Amino acid sequence: MKTPRHTLATRRDFLKQAAVAAGGALLLPRAVLARASSRNSLVNVGVIGLGRMASSHIRSFINDERCRITAVCDVDDERIAYEKKNIASKYEQTYGEKISVAGYKDFRALLANPSIDAVIIATPDHWHAIMSILAARAGKAIYCEKPMTFTIEEGQRVVDAVRANGVVFQTGSQQRSESGFRRAVQLARTGMLGDIKEVWCDFGRWYPTDYNWPEEKLPAGMDWEMWVGPAVMRPYTSRFLPPLMGGTPPKPYGYPWGEWRWHIEYGNGLQADWGAHHFDIALWGLGLDGKGPKYVEVFPSPNPKMPADTKHISYTFANGTKVRYGCPDEVKRDSGRATMVTFVGTEATASCARGGRFWVNKPSLRNVRFGDGNNPVQVSNDHRRNFIDAVLTGRPTICPPEVGQSSCNMCLIGNIAHQLGRSLEWDWRTRSFVGDEVANRFLWRENRGEWAKI
Repeated sequence: MKTPRHTLATRRDFLKQAAVAAGGALLLPRAVLARASSRNSLVNVGVIGLGRMASSHIRSFINDERCRITAVCDVDDERIAYEKKNIASKYEQTYGEKISVAGYKDFRALLANPSIDAVIIATPDHWHAIMSILAARAGKAIYCEKPMTFTIEEGQRVVDAVRANGVVFQTGSQQRSESGFRRAVQLARTGMLGDIKEVWCDFGRWYPTDYNWPEEKLPAGMDWEMWVGPAVMRPYTSRFLPPLMGGTPPKPYGYPWGEWRWHIEYGNGLQADWGAHHFDIALWGLGLDGKGPKYVEVFPSPNPKMPADTKHISYTFANGTKVRYGCPDEVKRDSGRATMVTFVGTEATASCARGGRFWVNKPSLRNVRFGDGNNPVQVSNDHRRNFIDAVLTGRPTICPPEVGQSSCNMCLIGNIAHQLGRSLEWDWRTRSFVGDEVANRFLWRENRGEWAKI
């Protein structure tokens, strides 16, 4: 059954009404104001990187009647062709609309398209910062997958570019838009758990099968030079790429999101994959968005070749609170599973996981509800809709770049400590290690070729 699109006010009317309702005090990003004059009431979205995460984004944004996906970009012609057809088909099935979807091999051409209002960056980690910076300069609203950047130095450049160009930015740490995580954070932030002494983050373990796959013949239509981009060049291997989500039978992949993540030239391992989610919740619950720990401690790891194994890293904040790997035995026993993030306070312990899962060991706190008068955090129940809300209204996203930066930095300093094999003292204000010239050399890397200029 086809669902008719809702009748929407133009953006100009929508923004004008919002500003009047706020007494004229609503400060809108310049890019939002510029687009408000458009006759088109829909947000035109371009998707950069057509892997497994992009497929999830595409399904979700198609179901948001306030936007339409009008462009896609990938280094692989087969993926471009598949998603162009898939997206057009889904819009016709859902809304009875026939739309044309543009396809690009170079993301810069997509960014140069003036009809594109917003972009989804769903590439491997090593591309996130450059694409975000250039998208901000192009005046596009940005939804960037986590971890926000590949290096610590890149994080501040992304923040600066977003703020300088007045664009909307959402980090793809979608757990902030799930009820289970929010309930635990609300209890922690309001003091109902007492003083928070520890936060436990349980990630699980995923490892690749090998690190030295043989070079494969480059498929027709694949631009491997662009895939590698600013990173270190290495021979093509299909193991780095996630399987195509439709049409082509999958190859024997060891890791369904693509095994690039386990190679320090392109990804930051499990530490940044799940850490960008769970450290984000830890910082949110501690009220330390935009800040960070004072110390990172490492223990011997059985996998020195790969980015850090999270079971061998812990963090200590200036007030003594620790963030560590795992799940307390009490939570495993009473909740029936090793939940993902656990806040241990002096008065109570609360745990949370995906799918709205929530557990607290104090019965009087199990049904606490937070309203306008006592809610300490922004409420979002859909991360992607929260992004489109911000594009249309100029109100802040739930996960702006400063938030993405601080959670990403926790992941990255853990990896640096792991690579050096020793504990480090961190100054989150200066984004550098205290008195440690060797460690500070890991804060940035020189990009390859033309990308060194960005």
